[in-house]
Amino acid sequence: MSMLKKTPLFCAKECAIFLDVLRAGRSKESQVAASLYFRKKLAACQEPPEELVETIILELIDCLRRPSTELQLNASWALTNLACGSRHETHRIIASGGIDALVHVASTTFGEVRDQAIWALGNLAADCSSCRHQVRASGLLALLTVMLEMPDYQAHDPRKIVIWCLANLLRGGMNEIELDCVGRLLSSLHLTISLYNTGEILCDAVWCVAYLIDHATIEGERIDLLFVQPGLASSIVSLLKSDSLRALTGALRTVGNIITGTDEQTTAILDFGVLEDLSDLVNSNVHQISRECLWILSNIAAGTSEHVTRLFSINGMAQSVFQLAYDLSPRKRKEAYWVVVNAMMGAPASLYDHLMSGGLAQILTQLIEENLDSALLERTLNTIQHSLQDRSRNRLYTIALFRRVGLVEQIAKIAFRNSNINEVVSDPASELAAIILQQHFGIHIRRMRGVGIRVAERSAEDDNNIGQNVDLRCVREESLDLIDFPSASTSRNVNITSRNQNSSDERKSILVRIKRMDEKN
Repeated sequence: MSMLKKTPLFCAKECAIFLDVLRAGRSKESQVAASLYFRKKLAACQEPPEELVETIILELIDCLRRPSTELQLNASWALTNLACGSRHETHRIIASGGIDALVHVASTTFGEVRDQAIWALGNLAADCSSCRHQVRASGLLALLTVMLEMPDYQAHDPRKIVIWCLANLLRGGMNEIELDCVGRLLSSLHLTISLYNTGEILCDAVWCVAYLIDHATIEGERIDLLFVQPGLASSIVSLLKSDSLRALTGALRTVGNIITGTDEQTTAILDFGVLEDLSDLVNSNVHQISRECLWILSNIAAGTSEHVTRLFSINGMAQSVFQLAYDLSPRKRKEAYWVVVNAMMGAPASLYDHLMSGGLAQILTQLIEENLDSALLERTLNTIQHSLQDRSRNRLYTIALFRRVGLVEQIAKIAFRNSNINEVVSDPASELAAIILQQHFGIHIRRMRGVGIRVAERSAEDDNNIGQNVDLRCVREESLDLIDFPSASTSRNVNITSRNQNSSDERKSILVRIKRMDEKN
C-alpha cells in the first residue's frame, strides 16, 4: 500500500510549471528551488498527478547527475519518499535508472547528500525481492562495507542509516558475497552491537548478522567467521533475553542459522548456554518466537547423540516439547513433531526409553493420524522402522506400546492409502508402512489386481514375536512428569526446507521503508 496520501494531490498545473523550471537548461537557482518544491510536496505525503509521475521521476533522476549538492540532496530526498509510494512508482524509479544514479551520488558525495542517497536505495531494496536483487547488482554492498569502516560513520545517526540499508539489502540471505567482505561486515556489525545496546540500530545490526550467515556454504565458513569475532557469539546469545521483540527474533534467527551448520559449530553455540534460553522461549506466548524455538530445537535434535542428550537434559525441555505437540496451532504442532521425531532417531537407548515412557508413542500416533506434512510422515515412518530393528527386550516393549496407543492402526491406514495396484505414482510412505507392518507386527499387506489390498492372516510364529504379552509397566520405573493428554536421515535439510516453504514471510523481521519528513517552516 502506498505510504503517500491519495489526497490532496499536487496541483497539476502548478506541478507542470515547476517541472519546466527543473529542467537542465534553467539557472542553478531555479533548479534548486524547483527540486525543493518536489521534496517538500512529497515529504508532506502528497501524491503527484499520475500523468506526471513518470516525468517527475525522470527529472529528479537527471538532477542526481548534475554538479550541485543542493540539487542532489533535494532530488535524493524526493526519490526517497517516492520510493515509499506504490510498487508501480518504485519500479518506475528503477526502470528509469534510479539505482545507478543514486549509487553514483553515494559514491561521489559526502555527509547528508550521501546519507540521503543511501536512504533512498534502502527504500528501493525494501520494496520486493526483484528490487532488492537489482540494488545488489549495483555494487552497493561494497560501498556500504567501506562506509561502515570510515570515521564519519562511527556516530549513531549516519551509521544507523547505513546499517538499516544493509539489513534491507541482505534480507533473505545473500550467497554471492566474498568471505573477506563477510568478515569485514561482521566486524563492523559486532562493533555496532557493542556500542548500541538498544534501539533500531541494534535490531537492524542483529538481523544483518542473521542474514549474513543464512544460506551459508556447506563448509560453514561464514559461521566460522562469526566465531572468530571475539565476543560476537556471546553478544548474540545475550540478546535472547532482550525486551525488544525485533532484537530477540534476530538473535533467535542467528542462533538457528548457526545450528544448521556443522556439528562442531552446533556444539560451539550450545556451549554458550543457549539451551536454557530456548527452554524458556519455547513457551512464549508470541507464536513466532515459540515456532522459531521449536525449529531450532528440531535441528539440534537432528544432530549427534550428544546434542540430543544435551537437549533433553535441560529441566522441563521434554515436557515443553511434548505439550506443544498438542498445541492448538497446527504449525506449532508440526514443529514440535519434528523435534521428537529427530530426537527419536538420534537418542541413545536410555533417553529413547525415557521419551517413550513419557508419552512419545502417543505423539507419534497423533502425528501419523494428522499427517500434516508428507516429508514429516516419511521421516516418522523411517524413524519407527529404525527403532524397531533392535531385537532386544526393548523392541518387544516398543511393539507392545505401539499397539496399546493405537499407533499400529494409524500405520495400517497409511499402508492402505495406496490401494490401487494400477496407480502410476508411487507412495513411499504407504510402501514403508506396509514393510513396518509385515516385519514387526506380522501383518502382511497383499496387493491384488482389481481388488486392492487385503490383509493376510498372521502366523502363530508372528504372534510369539510381536510383544503381545509384554508388561508395559516393567520397562522403566522412572517416567517424565507430563500432563495426561488425550488419545509428533538426521539431516537438518529436511526441516530447513519445510521452514522455507511454509513460513518464510512470517519468520522475517519487519520490512521497513521509511519516509523522511521535511522540517516544518
